Amino acid sequence: MFQRPLIPMLLSFGGGILVGHEAFAPCQGLLVPLYISVTLCLVGTILLSSRFRILCLLFAFFLTGILLDLERHPPSRLLSFTTLPTKVTIEGTVLRPIKLTEEMAKVRVRAKRLFTKGKAIPINEDIIVTVYDHPPDLRPGERIRFPARLRPFRNFNNPGGYDYKSAMKIKGLTCAAYVSDGRHIVPMGSRDLSFPIGLLEKVQRPIRDFFGKRLSTQDYALYSALILGQRQAISSELREPFNRTGLGHVLAVSGLHVGLVAWVAFFFIKWILSRSYRLALKTDIRRLTAILTCIPVIGYTFLTGFQVPGQRAMIMALAFLGSLILGREREIWSTLALAGLIILALDPHALFSISFQFSFSAVIGILLLTPPILKRLPTLEKTQDGKARFLNRLLVYFVGLIAVSLAATLFLLPITSFYFHRVSLVTIPANVTVIPILGLCVIPFGLLSVVTLPFSHQVAGLFLQIGAWGLDLIMEIIRFWASLSWSSFWVITPNLVEIILFYMLIFFAFFFTRSRWVKMGLVLTVIFILADLGYWFHRTGLNQDLRVTFLDVRNGNAALVEFPGGEKMLIDGGGFPDDNFDVGKMVVAPYLWHSKIRRIDYLVLSHPQSDHMNGLRFIAKAFHPKEFWWNGDKVKTASFAELMDILKRKGIKKLLPADLAAGRQINGAKIQVLHPKPGNKSLDLYDNGTRLNNNSLVLKISFRGKTFLFPGDLERQGEELLISNAGRALKSDILLSPHHGSKTSSSRKFLEKVKPSICVISSGGSNLPRPSHKQTIKRLGDLGCEVFNTSQTGAVQVTVGANELEVNTFLKDRDS
Repeated sequence: MFQRPLIPMLLSFGGGILVGHEAFAPCQGLLVPLYISVTLCLVGTILLSSRFRILCLLFAFFLTGILLDLERHPPSRLLSFTTLPTKVTIEGTVLRPIKLTEEMAKVRVRAKRLFTKGKAIPINEDIIVTVYDHPPDLRPGERIRFPARLRPFRNFNNPGGYDYKSAMKIKGLTCAAYVSDGRHIVPMGSRDLSFPIGLLEKVQRPIRDFFGKRLSTQDYALYSALILGQRQAISSELREPFNRTGLGHVLAVSGLHVGLVAWVAFFFIKWILSRSYRLALKTDIRRLTAILTCIPVIGYTFLTGFQVPGQRAMIMALAFLGSLILGREREIWSTLALAGLIILALDPHALFSISFQFSFSAVIGILLLTPPILKRLPTLEKTQDGKARFLNRLLVYFVGLIAVSLAATLFLLPITSFYFHRVSLVTIPANVTVIPILGLCVIPFGLLSVVTLPFSHQVAGLFLQIGAWGLDLIMEIIRFWASLSWSSFWVITPNLVEIILFYMLIFFAFFFTRSRWVKMGLVLTVIFILADLGYWFHRTGLNQDLRVTFLDVRNGNAALVEFPGGEKMLIDGGGFPDDNFDVGKMVVAPYLWHSKIRRIDYLVLSHPQSDHMNGLRFIAKAFHPKEFWWNGDKVKTASFAELMDILKRKGIKKLLPADLAAGRQINGAKIQVLHPKPGNKSLDLYDNGTRLNNNSLVLKISFRGKTFLFPGDLERQGEELLISNAGRALKSDILLSPHHGSKTSSSRKFLEKVKPSICVISSGGSNLPRPSHKQTIKRLGDLGCEVFNTSQTGAVQVTVGANELEVNTFLKDRDS
């Protein structure tokens, strides 16, 4: 290892960043001791014996990692205003092109001043601004002033959930600002953007306008992403085929794109230089080519916005080109470690970004696994025949591309599963058929169009049209692979131990013949994997307890019921009224995959309102339910129509209260439908505004003497009817507060009938109780009931075991 010191240096440096990020809170007082410690370690590398020098150097890198991470946590002025209930006025500069959707617009703004209570406070922080109505046409460089509500980024506090808050922090965003009407945004003229953003916009704007005039909507969106690094125009519908085929990385400028530019430029420049016999005699063509290739690599990275993933890819490419220039191309691992050190020194938080982890893991996988994969593939016999030699070279290229794709895909499998929960079965043929067209046609002709644009719009248009033909061909190929029903499938989320076991298995399997200890390691790894599989099989399929998890879905309901013996029920799925965020896909499903659950047997919809219904659509599509329980109410909304269509296409059996009147027994757990009664005519007595709420499907689940009550969004009228119909049957130990703890529900009479010992309020938006909750919480407190609010506690899990009731909460985002 010490023969390549850059590798342990990178590991020490990365370890320091990780420790600084996870173990130390932002504290300016730690900086001076760390500076002194680093200095002492560096002095030790000079004064101490050679035996201890390397240890001092590695410890210096470790401490430097901690130091740089702590310096990346500057205090924010804006965050103190995110808890205010009132609006503030922000003045700032637009940094990126606005992203428009049907319902809203989003734009990144550098806030310069904040106005509140007659005071102007200077700031210099980036925020993401969401405009709901009448979004204006904003361009980078414009100064704007607008009233907005500031809100902190907040996670959904469920195990396995995506760390959205940290992701936004890594992107350099402080908080979110919400503008109700774009007409309130006041333009204040243009302002010179700081370098290099200002120069970038001057270069990109004419190219963007040219693309918009010459390309179709689809090709404009794709070329804007590939050539300018701007993905604002990529819709979810356009992105989905890429995700199904494992080609989502194509849409984000990263190592693939920079590598393709470097590869094409290297061979093209080398071919041109090789035409000169005199030049070939006087210079090292290979080194000169590597030097000249740096120019298009840097130029392409700049053109695509010099964004962080592109910067990392450029540094990696330049490091490898540098190894060619210095004649050290065989030191491939040291070159990779050097690139990693440079990237992390410039941005320590890159360690936690998905793009960094994917890029480096892909390169490691290619370097580690491609040689043994190629050894297992049939070799081709050399031939002197011109045509046969060309075909052999072509075949060698595609065999190499298959080996590289297989190596990268296999090595990235646990990371892909961890972040995206999806595996594509067609990713290798999709890569083999798409990447050559992308690298030889789409990107080169797109860049040629950009280079010739200042001189001739006609020539630039010709190059762009050729590239667009390649784009159209790529889309046809991608849609073909994506149309296959088995092209991709959703997978459970591996934990850290399982990811380590996977990489151990890969290492031992590919190097099985190396030594005896490798064979022993393979056997032990297989034993641990089998033990892990046995544990999860028992926990999800043979568990004898009843487990109910009330998920944090903000101001909505979603409760997972795990019955003894392994069957699962999901009661409501959460959702938002504007339907811009799929709670089922982004919140509920990740928790299920984290819990190693791939099937939900019963879907229950209490009533067809967005905060209960919208999340069920994805669950119905991806988790193979066999029954759907509902109260029969119908609404004229797109999300309800989509849910009904999914149920029909999937052949899921729909059951009404009349079908469930006799109740159900599931491995010792008894389920009763208490409301609405079949043939109930009292629905007409409800107010129009509360009719759907008061007709909510109410379930009661009993097991081992403990009972759970799920009353949906019942309000006082519904509660009174439920009391008259159910009477003493309402008594329950655990209550899901009706209508999210609203003051229009949880009447004293209702709570006295239920007499819960535990009550869960499913609501969100703030870590403080809402004023409307205080009355409910007081009534519950008078009854001696313990209250859990998911906005304060995160997800709440209640387990009915053989001897006791166990309650666990899952709050990770403690300062949300």
